Amino acid sequence: MFPAFFSGAAGAEKAAIRVLIAEDEFLLRLDTAENMRRLGCEVVEVSSADEAMELLRYSVTFDLLLTDIDMPGQADGLDLARYVRSTYPEMKIVIMSGSRELHSIDPHLCELMLTKPIWNVGETLIKLVEADRNAS
Repeated sequence: MFPAFFSGAAGAEKAAIRVLIAEDEFLLRLDTAENMRRLGCEVVEVSSADEAMELLRYSVTFDLLLTDIDMPGQADGLDLARYVRSTYPEMKIVIMSGSRELHSIDPHLCELMLTKPIWNVGETLIKLVEADRNAS
């Protein structure tokens, strides 16, 4: 379900920032993932909130979740964010949407909200995670 090189499995050493991208728009997901990889992150991509929640049930750890709101499946990105916030409170959450009003989202649900399309956002996301790592 995730690449063999991914070190986020239970018991793995912490090294690179580990990012889970849940986005059903292939080109946007691909661009964001490649941008994050060029910056040294380990990235796992899924196309639905349902896939992301299934992956998270296998004790795979991530530093950051980047999720779209509107995706196919039973759960949407807000359901995924709620699940992550309650199950993995240390994980940073970034919610993005191209069609929903972001101001109506509970600000405690995520650290950052972005309006799609997003391009070259990797450095901003890395700073978000590293700020927390440096505070520890």
